[in-house]
Parts: sequence; C-alpha cells; structure tokens
Amino acid sequence: MIFNTQQWIVIMNDAALLFKAKALFLVRLLLLVIVYNSANAASDLSAHSAIIEAIPKASLLLKDTQMRNSISIRPAQLLVPASTLKIVTAYLAIKRWGLEHRFYTDFYYDRGTLWIKGFGDPYITSEEVLLMSRAIRKLELGPIKKISVDNRYFPELRLDGRGSSDNPYDAGNAALVVNFNTLFVKKTQGVVSSAEHQTPITPLASRLGANINGSIKRISLPGGRDMAATYFAQVFAKIHTKRNLKVQVAGLPKRALFVYRHYSSKNLQALLVAMLKYSNNFIANQLFLMLPKTSENQAVLSVAAAQKNYIHSLQKEFSFAGASFVDGAGLSRLNQISAEQLLQVLEVFRPWIDLLPERKKGLRVKTGTLSDNHSLAGYKLDKDQQWQAFVLLINKKMLPDYRFQLARTLLKN
Repeated sequence: MIFNTQQWIVIMNDAALLFKAKALFLVRLLLLVIVYNSANAASDLSAHSAIIEAIPKASLLLKDTQMRNSISIRPAQLLVPASTLKIVTAYLAIKRWGLEHRFYTDFYYDRGTLWIKGFGDPYITSEEVLLMSRAIRKLELGPIKKISVDNRYFPELRLDGRGSSDNPYDAGNAALVVNFNTLFVKKTQGVVSSAEHQTPITPLASRLGANINGSIKRISLPGGRDMAATYFAQVFAKIHTKRNLKVQVAGLPKRALFVYRHYSSKNLQALLVAMLKYSNNFIANQLFLMLPKTSENQAVLSVAAAQKNYIHSLQKEFSFAGASFVDGAGLSRLNQISAEQLLQVLEVFRPWIDLLPERKKGLRVKTGTLSDNHSLAGYKLDKDQQWQAFVLLINKKMLPDYRFQLARTLLKN
C-alpha cells in the first residue's frame, strides 16, 4: 500500500497523538505510584509513631532541617540510653584530645629489670606489644631477666553496669591491659593453647583456659587491675624473649632509668571507629575515666572525678538538666538522658558522621542494647541527600529488629 504525503501526515499525527496519550498515561501512572508509596510510607510512619506513643518509656525525635517530616514523641523524658551513649563519649573525647591523639606507655630499665608503666592506652593488642618489643630491642639495654609493671595510674575499680560474666563485654578497666582485657584460648584433649597466632600462650592464660566450657572461647580476665597487668607482662615477656620470664606488679622505683615512651600506632580516630562499630565497652570506659583534663597530673585517676567531669562538660555546653551518667559505655541503667539532649549532641557531631557505622545505605547509627533496651541514634539520609539526626530510645523488651524497621521507614520519608 502506498500513501501520499497527506496520508503520511495524518498517520504521523495520529501516531504522535497516540504516543502523547501513552506518555501521559505513563506519567500519570508514575505519579500514582509515587503518591501511593508516599502515602504508604506515611502510613507506616504513623503506625510506628502509634507504637512508640503506646510505650510509656520510649521516645522518638527527628528534626528534619526542611521541616517536612519532623517527629517528636516525649523528647524531654529521661531514659536509659544504653550504648547510644557512646556517641556522647566519642564527642567528648574528640573535644578533649582531637582525632590525631595517641595514648602512650612508658618503659624504664633497672639492673636487668624492664619496667613498664601504663597510662590507660585503650588499644594495646598483641600486635602493638610486638611494636613495643621491636622498639625496646633497638635500644640494646642489655639482658632482661624480669618484667615489672606499674599499674597504679588507675585505681582498683568496678564501674556500675559491668556484669560478672566472662563475656568480653564485661571486661574490666585498668591502666595496663592487653587485648581489651580478654584472652582467646582453645582446649584440645585437655591441652590449652592460644586461639590466635599473634598472641602467645602464657601461664595465666593456660590456668584460666583450663576452666573454659567448650573447645574455644574468648573470655574476659576475672581479676582486677593486678591480673590485667600480670597478663600484659606475661604476653610482653613471651613476645620479646620467646620464653616465660618472672613478672611482678609493683610501684616504679625512683632509681629506674626512663628509656622509651611508646605512642600507640592507633590514633583516637581509629579507636573511635572501633568503639562505635563493635560497641567496645572497654575502649569507651577507658576514655571515660581519662576525660578529665587534670588526669595527666594525677598519680591515680578517680572514678568520681570522671563522672563529675562528664556531666559538667555536657551541662556547660548544652545546659543539660536532670541527666546523669556513671559510665561512658552505656552499661549502667543509672545513666539517664532525654532524646532532645542526645539530639543536641548529634547536631554538633555532624563533622564526624563517618565515624558511625553504616548499617544500611543512608543510615549511620549506633545501637543501644540491654535486655530491656532497644535504642538507636544517629543520622538518616533524606531525599535531598542531607543527613538528618534522629533518636529512638526504647526502655522496654522488644523484638531486636524493630528499631531497624522504624529506621527503614524513616529512610522512605
């Protein structure tokens, strides 16, 4: 069939009209999908808001900078923050030291004895001990027959909220500690050995490992500061000399000669990333105890001074009222903070958003978990690619995933 020019024009016009009609239909369909999804998301958010409203000890606060989707449920109610408090501890640590700060450990030598004095470095691992050993070896001090350690910088202490289990999250704090005051051992046919290649087996590890249930386990050291220091000394001796040496926990004698100050290979930024990603209670409370600016000039740190400094710092900057803090990890149920107070900290924490773990694309948050606490605080990325701070505090037994269900709904809005 052959069409003339006029017929072709008519056909093309009809085709154009048909295409336009189909395009208009598709646009309308797309708009309906968007409206439906928005309504559905809004409905989900309304449902979540109703759930939070129905829980007496719960709050939810989101202050959208565009003022489109702000939510405020009991913003002033004081609640237990659990590990969301680590965000506050991270902020105070950044203000106190700066991200490039490195903690240190001092070494002395006295007639065949290597003395090590601890100042609370939160991140001494077996790998860090190896670095210490290499530095000492370069000094060519002479024979080392004994390792003595001074751990008096921290008092014997037990912060509220720390349990009595052998789980790593219940590890105690002290001035001189290796591997976050834990050890990782395995037991095969009654023989105890190290469960990690970088950490040698020591007499203390062998004794504690003999009592583990199962074949492999990481446990926290059950003793106080002296056991922590003893284990550090044994690990250092085995790494440095490849054998067990006599170790002693005692006060540094005045005659001992200062020979080396070891600055950690990890700066504060690396510590905070680990603390927030793994919710490391040990790191958080080491920092908490050392936050007072007078700490370097004190022979022994004070738990009371650390608690007083923490609340004073927050009251001074944010005018916190009624809040209370007894540890920096969020272990204690005596910690109390409101959603609006925690949100104030999040607003000034914005330059360091990247320190928080990304639990989902567009969601950088810190969880808070106790048996009756399922909280979440951090930032969600809105549709304009802007980070919006939010706080969810729930002091009630819930399904652990509920907070992330709510967070996913916030991401849709």
